[in-house]
Order: sequence, then C-alpha cells, then structure tokens
Amino acid sequence: MRLPAFDTRFLNTWLLKRALSLPAAVLRFVSGGGVVHVAGRTLDPQIQCLWRALYSQASGRTGLSLTAKSLETARQEWQEAAALFGLPSDIRVRFESIGGEGAAAGTIPRGLLIRPARVSEDAPLLVFFHQGGGVLGGPDLSRAFAVRLAHQARCPVFLPEYRLAPVYRFPAALDDARAAFDWAQANAARLGAPSGRVAIGGILTGAGLALRVSLDLRRDFKPSPVAQLLVTPLADLSDTHSPANAALGLWPLSSADIDLLIGHYAGGGASLTDPRLSPALEPLLVGQPRTFVVSAGLDPLADQAETLVQRLIAARVPTVYRRYDTLPLGFDLFAAVVDAAAEATDDIADTWVELLRSGQGEPEAEPEAETDSATAVA
Repeated sequence: MRLPAFDTRFLNTWLLKRALSLPAAVLRFVSGGGVVHVAGRTLDPQIQCLWRALYSQASGRTGLSLTAKSLETARQEWQEAAALFGLPSDIRVRFESIGGEGAAAGTIPRGLLIRPARVSEDAPLLVFFHQGGGVLGGPDLSRAFAVRLAHQARCPVFLPEYRLAPVYRFPAALDDARAAFDWAQANAARLGAPSGRVAIGGILTGAGLALRVSLDLRRDFKPSPVAQLLVTPLADLSDTHSPANAALGLWPLSSADIDLLIGHYAGGGASLTDPRLSPALEPLLVGQPRTFVVSAGLDPLADQAETLVQRLIAARVPTVYRRYDTLPLGFDLFAAVVDAAAEATDDIADTWVELLRSGQGEPEAEPEAETDSATAVA
C-alpha cells in the first residue's frame, strides 16, 4: 500500500503507532505469517509488519527501495515515511533552524539544531551527518533518531545539510561536512554545549563523512572532535558484498539499494578505493578520537563495520562496538515507531555518554573486548 499523497501525517502516525502496539503474533499474521529469519537472526516483528503489510505493493515494488523506480520517487517515499513515522511522542526538545536566508553567504552552514530539555554540563555538541546515503534527503530523515539521542544523552545535536548527489557528487558533501564541523566547533557554546566541546558522527554515508573529517582534521593539525559516533557506516565503497552478506540486506535498504546509492554518490570513473571516498581504507588510523561503531544484525554492511573496529583497536583507538541483531540496515528511520529501534537508540545514547565520560581526566586505556548475548564490545 502506498503512502497517501495528502497531508494526514498526524492522524496516520497515531494510527500506525496504535497498530504496531498489537502482539507480535498478530503483526506477523497481518504481514503474511511466519518469521523472517536470516543467518540465525530474526527480524523484529514490527518492522516485518511495516515491510510486508504497508510497504509491499501489489505491483511487486517495495516502498523505500531504490530499485525499479526513479530517484525522485524514492526520495519522495523516504520523505513521506519520515513524516508518517513522526517524532517520539514522549520527548520534548527545541528545534532551531541554522543558516538559511539572512545568514552571511558561505559563512553559516544550513542545518537543524536539536536542543534537549536538559543538557549535561559536560556534554559536547554532536555534529551528526544525516541518513540518506548522500542521495535521498536532508536532516528530516534523521530527526526522530537525533531527537531520541539528544534527549537520552542530554546533549545538543546539530544536523547539517550537505549537497546531495547525483547533482552534486563527491567531494561536494565532504566539503560541506568539513565546513559545517569547523563552524560548529567555533560556535559550540552558542549552539548549546556548555563544555564548548564538539563530537562528530553520522549514519551510513554520513558516518563515512564523519570519519573522513576526523582524519582530515588530524592531518591538518586542527583540533579533533572529542569522540565519533558511526552508525551503520558506509565507509568502504569498494567493499564487495558476499552472497551471505547480501542476503542480510532486507528492507528498507538492500544490497542492491546500497550499490545504487554508491553509483549516485561517487559517479562514474571515481576510484572507490580512494581513502577520501572510502575513509575506512585510510592506511593510518592512529590518533583517531574515541569511537563508537554501531551496526545492525540484518545489515550487509556489518562486516565492514567490524573490520573498521578491528583496525581502530589495532591502532590503539579506544573503540566500542554494538550490533543490534533483530534490526535491519536503516533501522534509525523507525526510532519513533518501532520499540526495538527506540530501545537501540536509547542504548546507543547511554553507551555514547559512557564513552565520552571514560575519556575525561584519565589516561588512555587499551581497549578491551567482551561479548554478551545482545551486543559485542571492543
């Protein structure tokens, strides 16, 4: 069923949240019955219901997928989905538009600042590059995730805009990301961080931008972010997906969708092994800030996230890794409507705060590795 073109997003959001509160057995029944089980991991029933009952169309096309449709149609679907899923109903934050008309041209980046009701005195400003693969849309795609993260971590979050492919191919997004971080670092207190400290992060290609900016700051002998948060990072665009990994790519983003995003973002003729485009291939990762890497269980990019974690640990970078086994790549889009996505976001925020505070007033410790039934930590 396609999302409605008319503006009923508030009513639809309420109805959707009520429907998803039904028992898991009912949700699986209305989505065709059975469970989605791949490589020993079972897809969350609420996401299975969204996928099979709401976004699987009679024509055989799948909502939010990029395959078999125009880029403009895919963009519209992602924007409509972000509006439909809404924001967490139990959280109050303040939104502030940054830049735009009236700002000095080229000096203030455009973006969305999210200020939680309570900000910890030691909290840094988090400059966070949004979902969408550098192609699908702007900060609205990450609003729900960023609202929950800002509230739970008690830190302001700045979602900068950056130019999108294919009209503006790489390195346009990287240039915008660096400019946004430099400006935010110079204005951290004004943007709501009493500590004046700044961290960096992003989702998918946005995580790759964050990693690249961190690497470039160290190369340029500039102050580094205090930490970086890399959520389902697409940081090695040359990574070839094995059949086993490709099977993990379900919905809303499959392996085929990732390949299409890479084609738009990099453009023809680009070397995907260039560390500027694929920062996970940077020869030296020594000196990177404390890093938190997140992947999903049903995520064709999880292997490259884990490879990055191993390289960071080998470079003696304090690193934490979490994998959420019932969630798919793109789970952040559902942070306001899917219980498991909301719980994962809260856990990401709590772990992020622990990582930040572990680096204050004490020497760098060698990272330790441990695992449990739900997560892996390095």
